[in-house]
Amino acid sequence: MSFSAYFAFATGMCLLAMSPGPGLAAVLSRSIVSGAKAGAMVVVGLVLVDFLFLGLAIVGLSAIATALGPLFQIVKYAAAIYLLWLGYNTIKQAGQVISVERQGARSDLRDVGLGAAVTLGNPKAILFYGAFLPTFFDISLIGFSEFLAICAIIVAVSFAVYCTYMWLIARSRQFFATPKLQKRLHQVTGTVFLGAGVSVALK
Repeated sequence: MSFSAYFAFATGMCLLAMSPGPGLAAVLSRSIVSGAKAGAMVVVGLVLVDFLFLGLAIVGLSAIATALGPLFQIVKYAAAIYLLWLGYNTIKQAGQVISVERQGARSDLRDVGLGAAVTLGNPKAILFYGAFLPTFFDISLIGFSEFLAICAIIVAVSFAVYCTYMWLIARSRQFFATPKLQKRLHQVTGTVFLGAGVSVALK
């Protein structure tokens, strides 16, 4: 795998992590109530389930590609349609603001469980990885070392983005209530998804 492919994937993951959603809301809510450590534990839970979904997407797509051969094009176009829908839906929701609810104190384990539950409650994440990965990598060439490299990118990007959010919200509680910022995040992320969908369809 080339460095440019890894870098492009990292950029896409960064935009995904930055976009408003239940994962970000969970991280911020725990950070506001119990501090940065609680927020970091939620990120651990999010990332662990991401690893599971990533592995399922890679194994599942490789098996389908081998078994179906040319018919794998059906999977490719289904993934492209999903990415286009995700992009359209994200842009359509531009301007909505994250709702952060206060929660009581929890142990580190429960915070990890919260992060895991948020991701497990979104089974579309498997389809997202299945649709997003072919944009940057040849799925059939992803071995164990490539899988570890992709996992490392997910960890680095997730903690970098979420920790930045936690630091910013500690500096200004009003930062995430800015409609203009949320609108721009939705628009940029939606555009990336649309571009990825077109790229998958044309490959």
